[in-house]
Amino acid sequence: MPRVRSGLARTATVLVGGLAMAVLAASPAMADTSQSSASALQISLLGGGLASSGSASASNDGTTESISGNQNPPLAVLGAQNVITAGVLGQNVRAYNDGTSAACAGVLGTGGTITIGPGGSCLVTPGAAVTLNLGTNGLATISLVADAIYSSCTATSSPSATGTTSLVNARIVSTVLGVDTTLLSLPASPAPNTGLSVPGLINLTLNGQSSSGTGQLSVTALNLTAIGGALAGVTIGTSNCGANAVAPPIPVIPLAGAPLALGLGALAAGTGGGISFVRRRLAAARS
Repeated sequence: MPRVRSGLARTATVLVGGLAMAVLAASPAMADTSQSSASALQISLLGGGLASSGSASASNDGTTESISGNQNPPLAVLGAQNVITAGVLGQNVRAYNDGTSAACAGVLGTGGTITIGPGGSCLVTPGAAVTLNLGTNGLATISLVADAIYSSCTATSSPSATGTTSLVNARIVSTVLGVDTTLLSLPASPAPNTGLSVPGLINLTLNGQSSSGTGQLSVTALNLTAIGGALAGVTIGTSNCGANAVAPPIPVIPLAGAPLALGLGALAAGTGGGISFVRRRLAAARS
């Protein structure tokens, strides 16, 4: 009798193993996808001219991150223009395999740095002041001056997305015979879609935010439209995050192979039971 019980135990063990193979065949491997993109600076000129820093983008299929574009382009990519002649362009992107993504984009003064840190946070070290020449008004030169102007965003596959804008010591300045006069001081942390203007000169939208759907967000730190002159507009720091998503289940063993796995499991169980039965008959014959 003990030998019979032992054979049954072995048969049960093999059967469980076969069933486990079948379950493994049907078990899905989940993979969250993510994406982001960023552009530091766009300069529009009257007549259709455009100077652009280009863009960088990141995507992740749940296992591998792919990044394209220059995340820290030199000013030379803007070509022959005199709006900005010194400073740092940043358009950093990340897409992680847990379904989260981050972007950070904008302009800083010479010596500044802009990167994406832990948790998708935007880490910025301002340098010297950066100046964007917006044109002239009579004897005055109108400029946008700041230590840093940038936006950032993060997104998850839950889905959700958030974004912010930071303007460090940003202001619109009029310069006449070397004397600067601040026409408008810009808020350091503007609310979404804040509109401001210098009457008769420029209109601005700060922390412009828009979304094409849940879990996706586009944030532009500053959009400026000039009134008169050769400059049509300036767009600084556009960050895009999402939409990220939970990918469809991917079977560890393709579903087409599930019947084979079930068959192997059953065969293993049956073989184990058959071997146990033969061993019992041989033992009975010797006794």
